Amino acid sequence: MNEKRSQGSGSPEVKAVNSTLELLSTLEQEGEQTATDLAEILDRSVSSVHSHLKTLERRGFVVENDHKYRPGLRFFEIGQKVRRDYADIYQSGVEVADELAADTDEFVWLTTEEQNKAVYIYKTSGDKGIESSAYPLGTQWPLHTTAAGKAILSQKDDETIEYIIDQQGLPATTENTITDRSELFDEIETIRKEGVAFDDEESAVGLRAAAAPVEGFDEYIGAIEISGPVSRMQDARYREKIPDQLRNASNIITIKYRGGRGVKNIREQ
Repeated sequence: MNEKRSQGSGSPEVKAVNSTLELLSTLEQEGEQTATDLAEILDRSVSSVHSHLKTLERRGFVVENDHKYRPGLRFFEIGQKVRRDYADIYQSGVEVADELAADTDEFVWLTTEEQNKAVYIYKTSGDKGIESSAYPLGTQWPLHTTAAGKAILSQKDDETIEYIIDQQGLPATTENTITDRSELFDEIETIRKEGVAFDDEESAVGLRAAAAPVEGFDEYIGAIEISGPVSRMQDARYREKIPDQLRNASNIITIKYRGGRGVKNIREQ
């Protein structure tokens, strides 16, 4: 997980691909639009936008209804496959996360990293879990803004962390988000010693979270996180009991991951 640079950085961009992705991003952010509306937003010709939309529609990536277009469920199909086939922590951690949610009565999350961002790929809840719109699955988060992200960040070397900060900065999500480089490094040192990261209303006001990194073989495969309202995430429960539960869950996921990979390697030989 010491990925510093995006693959292909410095390679020439394909204009048509860029145009299509910009169109899809606009549909995601703005909601369903007509071809005329999209052309106006993107400052392109209606005919060009219409051609892109119809091509995407034929492939299932957009859907048209009453002359308005929206992203299609083809993205959901691809996302599910990517999560199932390529996210190691998802493959090994779902059952553990479900059990932890039942034990704590809170929301439990599995998080991985892609392109130096934290991505929540699975969530499960106990009976008292309170869901926040701040944590939609699949959303990319700056690593310094969440407990899971900081847990992942703590497993990188300082040079890599410096590079990520130089590239992305330390933007604030709430007034409690760490935006000072020295303060972040101090917290990372603590996380490395304790094996647990905390989010004290840093990603969403009214919520606290704690997370533990999950080790694979030679690198970490993500983090497991528990989140809950400040009113319940207090004192020894927040600072001692939940961290112990997270460390235990992380260890179990690592054992399952290594065992599964070991069986797979034997079968492939």
